[in-house]
Amino acid sequence: MGSRSVLVTGGAGFIGRHAIGYLLTRGFKVHVLMHSARSQEEQRALQGGVSKELFYHTADLHDTDTITPILREIRATHLLHLAWDARHGVFWNSSENLDWIVSSKLLVNAFIEAGGERIVGAGTCAEYDWGTSDQWLDEKTTPIKPFSLYGQCKYAFRKSLFTVAEHHKVSAAWGRIFFLFGPHEGPKRLVSSAIISLLQGQPFDASTGDQLRDFLHVDDVARAFVALLDSEVSGDINIASGQESSVAEVLTILGRLTGRPELIRLGAKPKQPNEPPRLVASVRRLRQELGMTFSHSLEERLAETVEWWRGRGG
Repeated sequence: MGSRSVLVTGGAGFIGRHAIGYLLTRGFKVHVLMHSARSQEEQRALQGGVSKELFYHTADLHDTDTITPILREIRATHLLHLAWDARHGVFWNSSENLDWIVSSKLLVNAFIEAGGERIVGAGTCAEYDWGTSDQWLDEKTTPIKPFSLYGQCKYAFRKSLFTVAEHHKVSAAWGRIFFLFGPHEGPKRLVSSAIISLLQGQPFDASTGDQLRDFLHVDDVARAFVALLDSEVSGDINIASGQESSVAEVLTILGRLTGRPELIRLGAKPKQPNEPPRLVASVRRLRQELGMTFSHSLEERLAETVEWWRGRGG
C-alpha cells in the first residue's frame, strides 16, 4: 500500500475530533484543517500530544485563496469533508448553508486539481422525504425531499460532488448521519442538555417523547466515516444504528443513570410542528458492504456520555 494522506475539514467539530485517531490507526498521514490556532491547541491536547503523522493547518474554508495553496502543498490522496454550519437551533434554515455549497464545491475542485483520489462527504437524514418516515429510510428506495434549507443545501452539494467525481474519475461516497450524541456535543442538544440539567438537579421538560429516532454514539459515527473513507464503497450510505428508540426511552435511561428520574417531565412541552413520528435508517449497506457493527448498547453509550459530562461538572 502506497503512502496515503487525508485532509479532514471540521477536524475540531463533533465528529471530526473523534475521527482523527481512527485515521492515524489506519495508517493515514492526517492533515486537519482548523479555523484558528486555538482550535489546534485544543485538538493536540485531545489527541494526547503531537504525532509525526498529524499536521494542522489554519485556514478559512470560505477563502479559496488560502485553501488552494494548502491543498497543492500537502497533495492529500483522500478528503473527509465534515465541516458545515451546525449551530444548534440555527443551522436548519441559516443562509450560511448556501455559502457552504459554494465553498464545498471549490474545495472539491481544488482537491482534485491537486491530485486527490477519494472524497467522502457528510450528508444528513434531513435529505430524505420525512413524509415516508413510517418506513425504513433507505438509500435506494426512499424519496429525496428535504424540508429544510439545511437538507436542501446538503443534497445540492451531494449532487455536485458526484457529478464532478464522475467527470474526473474520482471515487466518492456520501455518509448520511442520523441522530448522534456523545462527548463534546453542543450543550443545547437533546442528550447533552438533558444530562446537564439532571446533573445540576434541574427539571428537564420534554414532549411526550413518543418520537422514534435512530441514535448512534459519535465515536461509532466517526469510526464508520473512517471505514467508509478507507474503502471502495461509493454512493450514498446511511451511518446509523438501524435501531429505533423513543425519545422518552432515552430520557428515562438518562434519568436512571443520573439518579434523578423524577426530574424528567415528559409531556411538559408540546411537540414541534410537523415533527415526523419515526426516523430510522436502513443500515443494510453499512453492514453488508462496510462490515460495520456496533458492539455497545444504547444504554452503555449513554452511560459513558453521562460520565463524561459528570467529569466536567455537568
